Amino acid sequence: MLGSAGTDEAAEGRVPSELRLTKAGRELLVTAVSRFALGLILVFALFPIWMMVMNSFKPRSAVMTENPSLVPRTFHPSNYVEMWSRFPLVEYFTNSLIIASATTVVSLLVASLAAYAFSRYDFPGKSKLELSILGTQMIPGVLILLPMYLLFINVQIHVGLPMKDTYHGLVFLYSTFTVPFAIWMLRGYFDTIPEALEEAARIDGCTRLGALFRVVMPLAAPGIAATGMFVFLMAFNEVLFASVLGSENVTPFAIGIQQFETQSQTYWGQMMAASTVATVPLLLLFVLFQKPIVAGLTTGSVKE
Repeated sequence: MLGSAGTDEAAEGRVPSELRLTKAGRELLVTAVSRFALGLILVFALFPIWMMVMNSFKPRSAVMTENPSLVPRTFHPSNYVEMWSRFPLVEYFTNSLIIASATTVVSLLVASLAAYAFSRYDFPGKSKLELSILGTQMIPGVLILLPMYLLFINVQIHVGLPMKDTYHGLVFLYSTFTVPFAIWMLRGYFDTIPEALEEAARIDGCTRLGALFRVVMPLAAPGIAATGMFVFLMAFNEVLFASVLGSENVTPFAIGIQQFETQSQTYWGQMMAASTVATVPLLLLFVLFQKPIVAGLTTGSVKE
């Protein structure tokens, strides 16, 4: 009878019941396929980092070969020693840390106040202003490079405040395109915080601003941490504007590392070694703040 039933199911175009996967089998298959796909994505994402680290231990001839190897045949650790004497990498890295840290503080302060206003208040033109802020992220940076350069020069000429090749100039510049991004991220986190908590704080004597900094900000700390990490990385890795407006007195690491490429040759091994050294503190920073960052990425995803 089972054979005839299986024949009837096959004739009707259905999979025989004895060949069907159970619920547990389907879940196992989906898990295996998803993990395999994530593994491929992980390999694709980590491959450039692997090659950067491996090339940092190779001499220039081994890097420039037609058939580069995934693992160096002979390790050449002298790249990590020679890179320090060729260019002031510590100064470049310090410049990047100062600029990125100051940009993160300024952006989070301004964006937190703006995101709170969008989350809690209704005012004329609110939706249009929100779309305008989002629209600024769709403008290619190269289109505003020349206007920003002219702005810096005019401010320096007419106001007397140096902007080009200064810390405050780059912090102001980076804040202009990190603040809109931070506003949109923080707005979602503030929406998840019940207004009843603020009302209770105000009943106890807090002002609106006091409730913001004493109640809302601590509750939104995971979202602020995640946003701050993204802002920091955006400012630390920026190249286009820094190459024009900050390539002399306050050269950041992303620009200074390009000096390994000279007119006669490129010191690939030392460049990869410098890139590896610069990556380690950022990885440690991410590992230390991993829990609040991951929590912040999921906090604003659901609005209750």
